[in-house]
Parts: sequence; structure tokens; C-alpha cells
Amino acid sequence: VTRNPLPLLLVMALVAAPAAAQSKAKPKTKPAAAAKTATPAPAKATPANATLKTVQDRRSEGHFPRFTLGIELPDIPAVDAKAARVVVMKAVDDLGTNLVPDDAAEARLEPTQRGQFGARDGKPSPPTIVFAEMKNPPRRATVLKEVSGEIELFVPSRDPNGEAKLPNFLSLSGKPAVHPALKANGVEISFLSGAQLAAERKRAEDAERAKLKKEGYTEEESVREMVDSALWSFPKGDEGEVILRVKDPKKAIQDIKAFDGEGNPVFAGNSDERGLRVLKFWNDKPGPDWSLKVEMRSDKALVRHTFVFRDIP
Repeated sequence: VTRNPLPLLLVMALVAAPAAAQSKAKPKTKPAAAAKTATPAPAKATPANATLKTVQDRRSEGHFPRFTLGIELPDIPAVDAKAARVVVMKAVDDLGTNLVPDDAAEARLEPTQRGQFGARDGKPSPPTIVFAEMKNPPRRATVLKEVSGEIELFVPSRDPNGEAKLPNFLSLSGKPAVHPALKANGVEISFLSGAQLAAERKRAEDAERAKLKKEGYTEEESVREMVDSALWSFPKGDEGEVILRVKDPKKAIQDIKAFDGEGNPVFAGNSDERGLRVLKFWNDKPGPDWSLKVEMRSDKALVRHTFVFRDIP
């Protein structure tokens, strides 16, 4: 059921106080050891400027029950929010039923549809809409007395180091990618050539063969079959595949996207296989003018807001 928009009872300013408003007092001198270990605190969640746009209340004891709120964030264009998550922290109906999902705290940043497709024909981007999922309410419930929680958006454009664009990436075969944003986020990406991939596989085969012989296997044919079985998922570097070695100790990478020579997004599989990142292009093999964009999470690129709605029919 979709109902008319309802106003949000809690409204706020989206942007934090400007740097000029911060204290200009000189910070106290810290010991050298403390300075090395200090890390910036994550951005504080601020109340959201939002409107409740839809209520999908599908009560069923059978298949596909659903209770979802569609929350519109008018200050954030949909093309800017590349990923989003909503963590419902409180949800109670007029019967006192707790509607918070059991796995609410485990919500992950998921790519948004408009954020993936980008702008359309130069038209202004509509506002971002996120969805809050809750448990199915009892049939006797008539009002959602209160729902509150936190919205987290991934907006890489807010951080100069939120994106690394790698043009003509096929020319990087056998080389590491060099970009200030990668360095700032502690990310290392190398494009493996065919020879490098073959060397990686040889090392993996030798390690597996040594392991089997140490376990007492001596028959060469049997060992070879077991090695092949153990490495069945090892990347092969087939046509239409790009093999990357990625080091991302901070888990900063949110997504790796490909674009053709005209800047149109090209969809590809993106998987980790035997410690290597594999990009698989099914429709067309990558062209020499194709580019990659690495989107990375940071405190600047993550926007966090709280929300509260009350007395929703």
C-alpha cells in the first residue's frame, strides 16, 4: 500500500558547521607516540532533512510479507549517493510490538540504482530515496507509533580522494596503478599480465604439490589431479577478464566500475578468486580506451544521519 507523503518530525541542516566556526585555539602538545596512533573520529550522525514518501505495508502469514518505509532525502541528488544503508534502531506499533529486524545492525552499504546508472540526458537528478525495512506488524496494528534509526550514505564526490579514475587501463597490464586517491586510502592495485598470472599459478601449484607430498602422496598422476582440483577456481585470464592484485588493508574499496570509451558504464562481474580480484566482461571485451573508477570509503565520503518518524497510519 502506498500512501501520501508524511512530514518528518525531525528536520535539520545537512552540512556540519564550517571549519571557520571551529575553535582556533592551539592544540596542546601530545607525546610523539600518541600522535602516531591518533586517528580521526568518524563523522557524527546528524538529524536528517527528510520526508516519508511511501509506506509499503503488506501483511501476510505466507510468502513475501513486507513492511518498508521509503525515505526521501531532498538535499542529496540520487546520482551522488552511490551506496546506502538504513539501520532501524527502534520500531514499535500501537500494540507495543517490536518491529526491529533481528539483523538490523548487520545492514550493509548496498549500491543504489540511480547512483550506478548516473544522470539521465543531462536532466537534474531526483533526490535520494532510501528504504527502511521492518518486521511485519500484527493485523490488529493500525499505527506505527515510532520508528527511528540511522542512514548512512556513500557520497564519494564529497572527498577529493573518494575516487580514483584509471583511463586506458589495458595499457597498465603488468604495472601497478598510480593515483593520489589510491595512495591516500592505502590501496594498491596492480594489473597482472598473462606472464605474471602464469607465474602466480605456478607458485600456487608448487605450494600445493609440496603440501601433498608432505602429507605422503607420491604418485605423480594422483598428485597432479589433486593439484588441478585444488586450483580449479584459480583465475585463468580468459578473454574478457582483467586480473588485479589488490591490497586494501583498510577495506576502503566500495566498488570498482568500468566505462567504455564514451563514458558509458559497462557492467562486469567482480569477484575475489584465490586472493586475486577478477573483472569479467561478458558482452564485449575491454577496449584500449576503456577506463576504471575505484570508489573508496572515507570519513569524508560517508554521510551519516539520524531519522525519527512518529504516528504513521
